Amino acid sequence: MLRKYDIVVIVIFLLLALLLFYFNYTKGEGTILKVYVNNKEVLSKSLIEIKDGDRFEVKGPLGISIFEYVKGKGVHMISSPCPDKLCVKQGFINKKEESIICLPNKIIITLEAKE
Repeated sequence: MLRKYDIVVIVIFLLLALLLFYFNYTKGEGTILKVYVNNKEVLSKSLIEIKDGDRFEVKGPLGISIFEYVKGKGVHMISSPCPDKLCVKQGFINKKEESIICLPNKIIITLEAKE
């Protein structure tokens, strides 16, 4: 049988879990686009400077990967020379700390908060 204090403890843990869930999924939008190849930063640009539909080509070890910025949606990979195309299938990223990672081509595209 649950006692009064057991119920209070359970309710407190549920509230903490809901708060953590809320803050994790309500992250602000990323404002800086950063691209890394072989763990070296090759591009850092504010999303304010990027126009809707701008495409970028990044050369990795396997070849050129192309990604695009779409206003209101975010950034997504259009094409990549990797065999599995998981980076292309991932879709859009638009929140800070989200990333598109192409392991075979060693490219990381990430959105970060303004420093």
